[in-house]
Amino acid sequence: NRIKQIIVNMERWRWLPSDLGARHVLVNTAGFELFLVDGGRVVDRRRVIVGKPFHETPMFSDRIGYAEFNPTWTVSADIAKAELLPKLPEDPSYLERNDYVLYSGWGEGAPQIDPYSVDWNGIAGKFPFRIVQQPGAKNALGVVKFMFPNKFNIYLHDTPTRQLFAKTGRAFSHGCIRVNKPLEFAEKLLRLDQNMSRA
Repeated sequence: NRIKQIIVNMERWRWLPSDLGARHVLVNTAGFELFLVDGGRVVDRRRVIVGKPFHETPMFSDRIGYAEFNPTWTVSADIAKAELLPKLPEDPSYLERNDYVLYSGWGEGAPQIDPYSVDWNGIAGKFPFRIVQQPGAKNALGVVKFMFPNKFNIYLHDTPTRQLFAKTGRAFSHGCIRVNKPLEFAEKLLRLDQNMSRA
């Protein structure tokens, strides 16, 4: 078992660049932890929530470009169909109660529509509507998300379900990485960035 574990970890390591840079953020998905490293020294360490077994957080490396505060959340078509659609035939008000706005399609100019005007039982195949959760206490991304554009559409973000950080095994997400006390983390990350800009 130990040999298998080492082989798996070596394979994971193979997907990372040989040099992560003097300053980087490293997420240990197996250990449910995040490390902020500066000059070879860990300057911040915190708990994270990662992907469920069937939505595992992928191994990759990319650059954090910016942080977005009070973000909206555009629900993917897969999540909308699997998790929201079963609720809507009996309770179209679920969307409004949870600060979701429904749009007629995925195009930029798609108009907003009333959830009560949709035949939710008649939806088959690809989910045709765009659902966007507005900023606020119920938003699935919480108060901040850290963006590093990547092909997996994975990012670091807050969560309204902060009680899950008390769990030992923290594989609860759809692949994104939820960060404990993300405003604290944002402050440390931005302060390091400012210090480097002055140097």
